[in-house]
Amino acid sequence: MVNAGTSFKGDAGLTQALRQARAAEAAHADAVFALRDAKAIRLQLLKDDLMPIVAALPQSEHLFDLALIPGDPPRLWIDLISYVVMEPEHRSYRLYEDRQSGREILFESEDRALMVERIRRHMAHRLVARQHQISSVTSADVPAGFSVGSVILAWLAGFALGALALLAAAILLGKLEI
Repeated sequence: MVNAGTSFKGDAGLTQALRQARAAEAAHADAVFALRDAKAIRLQLLKDDLMPIVAALPQSEHLFDLALIPGDPPRLWIDLISYVVMEPEHRSYRLYEDRQSGREILFESEDRALMVERIRRHMAHRLVARQHQISSVTSADVPAGFSVGSVILAWLAGFALGALALLAAAILLGKLEI
């Protein structure tokens, strides 16, 4: 058993070890934040390279967002399903696309110019697919409206049905004798 008045020499050593552990943790946190900032800066440069491409075509502004979202890892969203992250290391650009079957890597490169070119081609394919969707919807065999004859026939049928319903109601209430 230890006396209450006895002091351990290890108390000062533990305090010193705690200070060192906190300093190491702070240095690690600073390194993580610096790395995250470096990734965000690289993605911002990529976004700056892509902005003239989107601005060149007016129809692409509604389809492509180019939104840089901070987080771990930061992401540069191209559209609703495609984005770029700096993975697996802080120098590699990786283009992902979310699909029903899962996330798919479309392209990966450390060269920003190659990534810009690949994203430009991806945008072109997305625009062609969008135009195809729009043209298939507008070219469907949907009647443009109703003919005058069908409107008149529907009105007469409604009028006759209403008159018969009033006649039947009057007979049932006993107001009219046949």
